[in-house]
This record gives sequence, C-alpha cells and structure tokens, in this order.
Amino acid sequence: MLKDKKGVEQELIQINHGEQKKVIDLVAKEIAVGIFVNQKKIVNLNSSPGNLKYLATGFLYSIGLLKDKRDIISLKTIGKAVYLQINNPESAAGILDLTGQFRPITPVYRKCNTKNKTLKLDTSTIYSLLVLMQEKAEFFKISGGVHSCGLANHAGRLLLFCEDISRYNTIDRILGEAILKDIDTKNKVMLTSCRITAGIMHKIIKGNVPIVISRSAVTDCAIQLAERYGVTLIGFARGERMNIYTHPERITG
Repeated sequence: MLKDKKGVEQELIQINHGEQKKVIDLVAKEIAVGIFVNQKKIVNLNSSPGNLKYLATGFLYSIGLLKDKRDIISLKTIGKAVYLQINNPESAAGILDLTGQFRPITPVYRKCNTKNKTLKLDTSTIYSLLVLMQEKAEFFKISGGVHSCGLANHAGRLLLFCEDISRYNTIDRILGEAILKDIDTKNKVMLTSCRITAGIMHKIIKGNVPIVISRSAVTDCAIQLAERYGVTLIGFARGERMNIYTHPERITG
C-alpha cells in the first residue's frame, strides 16, 4: 500500500564494496499539486501524494490567506488539484501579480501566540515522542526519501503525523490538518526530522506552536526568530540527547 501511494519501483545499478549489480529499489513519488483559491490558481507545490486538502489548507494559513477554519467556504480535491472558496478574496487577489503569477506575502506575527508560559515538557516525554516518530516513519524506512513531522501534546501522545518529500510541506500538512480537525496548537509540541531554517520557523510561529523539536540542525536565523517570538527550539534530538537553543524554561526533568 505504501508503494502504491507514495513510492514507485525503479531499476538501477547498485555498487557495494566494488561489486556491481542491477536491482529494483523504491523511490519517493513526486507530484505537482495545483492550489486554486476563488477560481484562481495561486501556486504549484511539489509534494508527495495523499491528504492534499491538509497541505493546501496549511499552506494558505502559513502565508496569511486563512486566519482559521471559518474562512473556508468550500474545499475539494480533484486529482492533483485542490480548490478552495474562502471569505477574503481581496487578500487572495493581493498575492497575484498582473500576469496571474503567485507572489509570496510577508508573514505577520502580531496575533501569534507562541509565548505559552504554562506549557511544560519533561525530557523523558521528549525521548518517548522521538521513538514514536521513528516508528511512524514507515515510508522513510523503506525509501529514505521523505521528511516527517508530527504534533503531540505535553503528555506524550502523538496526535498527528505525516511524511512528504518537502520539509516545508510537512509543516503545512500538520498545520492544515490541525485547522480542519479543530486541534488547538497553542499548547502542543511539533516534532520534525528536518533542518530548522528561518522559513520553517516562520511557519511554526504562524501556526502558534510553542515548542519545536528536530532531529536535525538549526540555523542562526531560526534561533533568532524562536527567541524573539517565544518558541522553545530544540535541535539534534536523538536518543537521549538534545540541544535546547531558546526558552529552556519549558523543559523539565
């Protein structure tokens, strides 16, 4: 089933310790997803197949076209395209130039609520969540070609999980699913396999997520954004070790 949805078999030449042989391997499937807002195409996203409505919703939310679920009048997926009718067509038109091409807008963080001072997370819970993430990353285990992302609560329950060829898409997918399922992110934890850059941190801040944990590295710009907007940023979280870069007061134990 995973192969049918997310991957394709590919014949290739494999060299191992000087020995060469022809093998069939599984590679990640990539599709171009068109997102249409109020009958206008605003962007193509290169993505993994499946759950495209979450991807589209999270993307529109992270660039500021959606404030919450109530902005969505209708949402449907047809093939590799997602069509949304939303309540603020003026905003949608504002990111289209005269040729109809999509232009990103600058994220606004005034109303973001990442400075949750009551949320606490124990280190043992973090380690347990990392194990759960690894267990859920089924397609990565057989292909090595995708990133993963999850949303959890402070008690260590993994609420949402996704995999995608794009690390940006994984964040959008989680935020979009949370919006459509009415899951409040202000007291949740995001876990990801990807490197945390300023672009990734923008989406996390916009999504009101107060703690983000990555198995990979972080950049200096991501650290600066996390410090400024009250996000606890953790990187290189593997096994029973981690680096806490900002707002360590939320981490106990």
